[in-house]
Amino acid sequence: MFQQFRPNFPHRLNADGSYNSICTLCRITVATAKAEKELAPHEQSHKCNPLRLYQLSEFRPGSHPIAF
Repeated sequence: MFQQFRPNFPHRLNADGSYNSICTLCRITVATAKAEKELAPHEQSHKCNPLRLYQLSEFRPGSHPIAF
């Protein structure tokens, strides 16, 4: 059976006191909020863009030999 991986969402405290939630898979900022608890609904509804995931996989070190 197919099992879907759910990313983690580390939170970053900004200089202005707001928080960012970052998706560990697609590396985008999912949401920014004044209170950390306000990030949860955005994290639960987040779906990574498949094209973005593909593009990120193309740039992993060692994924393509580079000819010089």
